[in-house]
Amino acid sequence: MEQDRRTVLLAALCAGIASSAGKTWAADKVAGRLAIAYNDDYAPYSYAEDGELKGILPDLLESLFATAPGVKVERVGLPWRRVQLEVKSDQQDALCTFASEERLQYAMAHKIPVITLKPHLFFSATSPARKMIEKITRREDLKEFNIVDLKGNQWAEQNLAGLPKVEFVPTHNDAFNMIMVGHGDIHVSLSPTVTQWRIKKLGIAADKILSMPAPFIAAEVPFHLLIRKTYPRAQEVLNLLDDMLRKPGTKRLVDDITRRYL
Repeated sequence: MEQDRRTVLLAALCAGIASSAGKTWAADKVAGRLAIAYNDDYAPYSYAEDGELKGILPDLLESLFATAPGVKVERVGLPWRRVQLEVKSDQQDALCTFASEERLQYAMAHKIPVITLKPHLFFSATSPARKMIEKITRREDLKEFNIVDLKGNQWAEQNLAGLPKVEFVPTHNDAFNMIMVGHGDIHVSLSPTVTQWRIKKLGIAADKILSMPAPFIAAEVPFHLLIRKTYPRAQEVLNLLDDMLRKPGTKRLVDDITRRYL
């Protein structure tokens, strides 16, 4: 009887050790996969085309992580609001964007930007307010104009807060179409590269929508990789990314990848 009892206890102990080892192995395996969710409508930085997610950001991050030990990067394309929701709810691991106060509630950021955008104002060449817009030199000057921006753009919601005439619309295309028909005066774009790409795709002639730098809103807008706080190796992976971004050849890599899409 005593021998049988010892046998049962030994078997249970071995099973517990195996189970624990299995859980550790499984956790390590899961931690090695880094699913980065991207906006599927933010060309040329990230966009869906022919059933495939393309863009500067996924290509760049995958190139940077190519030699990182134990990190297998996957790209996932989703509508922008869903990207943020799925990272917040632990369905995806990371996103690459402006590190807003709200996003830093559920995600961690590294130190060196992956890319840096430069805000511009976009407006119709035929706008009755064109001459006044071209004289804008201060954020306060924007109070006189109807501003159109994208719903869910937390940078705009944070940086345009307090301005009296800001309307948020579902898509970038809505913003430009409103500008063209005179239902809005100005769109504040984080990146002229994105806006010029979209204007071209909409079939709007380049001389129909004008732009000017807006350093009075922000000289630069850094984009960081934001990894959910519940990811097992979040800080380690972010440190690895900073190390890679410090390497001398990184700027050339960014320039080479960007040129593919312009």
